[in-house]
Amino acid sequence: MNIGKIFWHGMAEEEKIEYLSKFSVAVIGSRMLMELLWRGGVGCVRYIGDFITPNDARLDCTVEPLEANDYDVVHPMSPDSCVISYPFPDDYRELKRQLKGIDVVVAHKHIDIAARIAEELGSPFIPNIITTFLPDGVKYWEVEMPRVKFDPISYALTCSIQAGEILRIFTGYHMPTIAPEAYIVDTRSQYYLKKVTLRVRE
Repeated sequence: MNIGKIFWHGMAEEEKIEYLSKFSVAVIGSRMLMELLWRGGVGCVRYIGDFITPNDARLDCTVEPLEANDYDVVHPMSPDSCVISYPFPDDYRELKRQLKGIDVVVAHKHIDIAARIAEELGSPFIPNIITTFLPDGVKYWEVEMPRVKFDPISYALTCSIQAGEILRIFTGYHMPTIAPEAYIVDTRSQYYLKKVTLRVRE
């Protein structure tokens, strides 16, 4: 039994599990989310890394502390995996080329640029909170985004729930959260999640 089937055991039909292998996700600046998507059975992950700061190494437990102050590059997870790693480019057109053909774009860094390109490509976009901006829905730049402070626990929970939301998009197993509705991980809350409605700018 492969990792994807283990994750979805008892939750979705085998055909839907296998269907995950047909999809691709671009992840900008979150190695933890990239790992979760690969382990969840997504067919191909394009990982666009960036310079790793000491804070990145503190928050993301998949990053070794000694990797701080270096560029983030990942390698294939297994012989049959499709994890393609790119450095974040300075050129807008090059980033758009890297994201072309992607089914969902997720950005924890360079969020504004990624949102614009996802819109141009007609791809759903997920920022660093739990919500999805659809191509025919409210736009990322049309709402006021809340300020979010992460610690290692809230960051891990955010990545895990985002991975689940992406798998929901692909399998139809429940609906993901669609903007302007959103959730923020708040470890002070009893159930760790706080539901918010993103305010649309006038």
